[in-house]
This record gives sequence, C-alpha cells and structure tokens, in this order.
Amino acid sequence: MAKQMTVIPGGPDDLSAAWLTDALRSTGVLKKAAVTGIGVRRIGEGSGFIGQIAQVGLTYDEPEQGAPKTLIAKFPGASPAGHEIGNLFDFYHRELRFYREVAPKVDLRTPKLLYSDMDRERQEYILLLEDLSPAEVGDNVAGLSVAHTELAIREIARFHAAWWERPELESFAEWMPVVDAPVHRSAEQSYAQAWEPFIANFGERLSPKTRETAERVGQNVVKLQSSIADRPHTIVHADFRADNMFFATPEGGPEFALADWQIACRGRGIFDVAYLLCGGMEPADRQAQEGRLVRLYHDTLLKHGVTGYGWEQCWREYRRMALYVLVYVVISLGTLDFANERGLALFDAWLRRATAAIEHLDAAEEMPS
Repeated sequence: MAKQMTVIPGGPDDLSAAWLTDALRSTGVLKKAAVTGIGVRRIGEGSGFIGQIAQVGLTYDEPEQGAPKTLIAKFPGASPAGHEIGNLFDFYHRELRFYREVAPKVDLRTPKLLYSDMDRERQEYILLLEDLSPAEVGDNVAGLSVAHTELAIREIARFHAAWWERPELESFAEWMPVVDAPVHRSAEQSYAQAWEPFIANFGERLSPKTRETAERVGQNVVKLQSSIADRPHTIVHADFRADNMFFATPEGGPEFALADWQIACRGRGIFDVAYLLCGGMEPADRQAQEGRLVRLYHDTLLKHGVTGYGWEQCWREYRRMALYVLVYVVISLGTLDFANERGLALFDAWLRRATAAIEHLDAAEEMPS
C-alpha cells in the first residue's frame, strides 16, 4: 500500500516539486531522482464540469529510467457547484477506487495510476495518472471517424464481456452503485428543474413529437434507470464519448485507451453503446452505420463468452437507452453556464444528434410503462 501524504493539493496551482517527489517515491515510480521543476498546463477547459485536469511537465536532479517526463493530475472541480455535484454522487471517490481496484485487472487500456490519495471527510482527492501523449484525445463536438467508432465498440464490448455477471462485481457495491441506486435517482428532480430553462433556450429545436417524448422521459427517469440497472450486470462507463477516448497517432501512443471513470456504475452495458452512437455520431453517419455497429457489439460479446443475451433483446435495449441519453442533455443544457463555449458546443451537438436518433429509432415505443 502506497504511503499517503498528509497534505492533498487542492488544484493544479498547489502542486510543488517537493510534493510530487514524495508522492512518486511513495508508489515506487521514483527510486532516487527528485523533481526539481514543474510546468503546469490546464487541459480540458470548458469540458471538465466536475473536475480539474492538468498536464504536468517534470524535470529531475538526475536521470532515472521510467521517471515520467509528464503526467496528468486530476482534482475535484474548481467551481463550488461542480465540486458539490462530484461529492453528492461520490464521483471522485468512485474514480479513485476504479483506478486502484479495477484498472489493474482488465485488458482495456486505461491511464496507469501513478499516485492517488483522498480525504473523504474533507472532500479532497487527487489522482496522478500516466500521460498518454502522443496519443490523440477524441473530440465529441467533431465526432469520431467510423474506424475509431468501430475500435471503441470492440474495446468496450470486450470489457463488458469480461465483467458480465462476474461475482466480483458485488464486492464493489460500496463505491460502484447500480444505475438506479438512490444516489442516482435525484436525476429525475434535476431533469424537472432543468426542463423550463432547457425549453426556453432550446425548445424550438424539438419537433412536436420529440418534445412530447422528452416530456415523457422526464416522467420516467427512474424507470429508465431501472431498465439500465436490470440484470445482466457489467461495469458501465456511463460517459462513453469521444472526449474520454485516446487513439494512436503516427508519433505513437496506445491504439485505444479510455479515461474518466467518475460515473462508472453497475448495469447493462448496451447503454454505453447508445450513448456513443446516439450522442456522438452525426445523424446521417449513425443511420448508415448503427445496425452494423450494434451488431458488432453483440457479436463481440458472444465471441468473448457472453451467453443468454440474444440479438433482439440487445437491439430493443439499444433503442430504449437512446431515451436516457436525453437525460444527460436536458440536465446539462438546462443548467449550463452559457459563457462556457466548449460546453455549449458539446451539448448542442449532443442535442441535435440524440433527438435525431430518438426519432429515427422510434425510441418512444420502448418507454418503460
């Protein structure tokens, strides 16, 4: 067990060479070298709503094999609202436990954990993670290429299959809740509170049919959560979008990696697929590719040992999960600071794509009763 430090930096500006030296030595990342200088560059501005992320460049007093030249430091949100949401849903604790307890056991590539610490009573957390550069992070505003989408689908299907009804899932219950756990049910109230400002600013973009569907979604948020929480269970990433994915470039990096596990929960894996395709693909591309891509997901599950999960069930659940993507969109756009240009562009694209998917799929037919 790594030695934990007595002081947890509150944000990127609180990092120091001395603190980083002690932290990295405590986990064996550094043996002899000491950090003598750091350069901090904030990243993810405008898209990290409940967390602060910085790339940290490191210089040392002597060369040491394996000493990272850069790393990623992740902290709770800087804004009181973001920090409050993270604590309310226990997102910071959840992600830290994922990197400690799950990431070392899976083939899915995630950033390597270099150091972590938390003080839940004081609501302080920090993660030091591997910098995946020169891999390229995806952009959910622009969307993914079809090739990158296929790769993401294959990788998440392999991951879901590895945890499919695995008994060990129950041992995570204290920190990784099921989708419809009480801690998540406040989403129905959040949807109701966000509805009026959402409609005031974006209602004209909804067709009458989609507006009616969106109103019904608001009345059935918990029922939709329960449908995602039904067995069979696996680990659901629950924020499976391009902004959290990394892809290899000609300069190097992993072929695919997935970060940001704050919302990870136990439930039906097909939600991750609907979230990616219905929220992240342009409507014409999605319509042309989604049948093949959802089939790819299902075939990959079967290839990796999943049984008792037929294609008809998979497709029906995919259509239903498209409805829950709207929960993210309405709550986000109904509460978003409009000065956050990146966030506005992100959720504006999500709205356009999700509503097109819901109409095309006739997803309202799958509304839980």
